Amino acid sequence: MASPVERNRAIERLIAYTEAAAGIFLAAVTALVFVNVMLRGGSTGLGDFLNWVSGREDLKFVLTVPEWYHLSCLALGVCVFWGIAATSYRNDHIKVDILWDWVGPHGKRLIDIFATGALLLFLLVFTYMLGVKVMSGYWSGEATYDLRLKLWPFHLVMALGILFATLLIAVRLFRLVRGEPVERDRKIEHLE
Repeated sequence: MASPVERNRAIERLIAYTEAAAGIFLAAVTALVFVNVMLRGGSTGLGDFLNWVSGREDLKFVLTVPEWYHLSCLALGVCVFWGIAATSYRNDHIKVDILWDWVGPHGKRLIDIFATGALLLFLLVFTYMLGVKVMSGYWSGEATYDLRLKLWPFHLVMALGILFATLLIAVRLFRLVRGEPVERDRKIEHLE
């Protein structure tokens, strides 16, 4: 059986992979939108230049990346779902901790266990429903309009992100119940 240090390293590696996946898909969204805007702007300028050279006003010339909008939306979905996996385990998401700050250590632990359990239940249902969506898309053959790209592989990658989130939250809950530390020590700088 793996030691606690080895388990922690494995979990940290898994979180690093989920963060890298989210970052890669965010970079893909950014690159796709940037390239499309540059193509569209440059091609519109080329059309204006051709109108000026020819003395006409009816020439239109616009280039775009095929399916750029659908691809960027799908990649953004993957980015968000994989980002949920990393932030959920690390507890780095936006939260309001007024009640948590008022209670003692035992109360804080109970609140953490309750909140993590509620999140785990939500993620279990979310994982199941995304699995249903993946299978539905696979069997129906849903595809994008222009390039006829199948949508189910994108939905599968999204579902894997939520599955990782569910697994990491289950690990977090297990560790909270056992009383193991789950938060990394971070120095928090207070704003004045």
